[in-house]
Amino acid sequence: MKSIDHLAARSRNLPEAATQRGLSLIELMIAMVIGLFLIAVIGVLFVNSKTTYLSQDANSRLQENARFAIELLGRQARMAGAPDIKFTQLGSTNLFAKPPVFAFTGTPIAGVNGASNSSDTITTSYDGTTDCLGHTVTSPVVNLFRINAQKQLECLGNGSATAGVLLDDVEDLQVVYGQPTSSGNYSYLTANVATMSAATAARVCVLLRTKADVNKRANGAQSQTYVDCLGSSVASSDGYLRRAVSMTVNLRNRIN
Repeated sequence: MKSIDHLAARSRNLPEAATQRGLSLIELMIAMVIGLFLIAVIGVLFVNSKTTYLSQDANSRLQENARFAIELLGRQARMAGAPDIKFTQLGSTNLFAKPPVFAFTGTPIAGVNGASNSSDTITTSYDGTTDCLGHTVTSPVVNLFRINAQKQLECLGNGSATAGVLLDDVEDLQVVYGQPTSSGNYSYLTANVATMSAATAARVCVLLRTKADVNKRANGAQSQTYVDCLGSSVASSDGYLRRAVSMTVNLRNRIN
């Protein structure tokens, strides 16, 4: 009996926290609210991070495609009417010696202006043995570049009757040709106006877009205003990110 009384006395002397056996309803609700708030904050951070990643990924794709398209078309224009660039002088005693005189008998560069502001085509020709698709040809090489109905940059080389796709998601190709005018000025003209035999430069512009559509981009519902290859400001809300890039190339066979 003494032991039971002793234990009862000790329990009465314990602190209140030591005798607590659960949480009240108010405490449970407060804990749930705090948990839901933390989950909401983490969700917002995740969505924002994903949006930032998608935006950076889209811009990276545009930059990569722009670099490829401009480098490809620029190199083709520089080689027009001249031999293919080959590093064959490594064993020469004079690395600065001028290359031998080369007489090109084909049409170095030609173009067709697209009707009603549609895409242009450009054809380059140079002395070589491989066309734009890697097919072996008898010199000269003739490559025609254009945009097909699927918004792809394709090339038709003279080594095959079938065109090959070089780059996806290219909406437009515009080319103007620089030449001296009768007034002593220098102007860039479209293919239907320019005199190709007098052209000394080509300005190439391609309009690119991202591959993700409105259902895959987090900010697809947002509109974008961009400047196209014709210099016009265009507003679009279809979820594609677009960018026009251009490059001016000197035709090395026309420069003295």
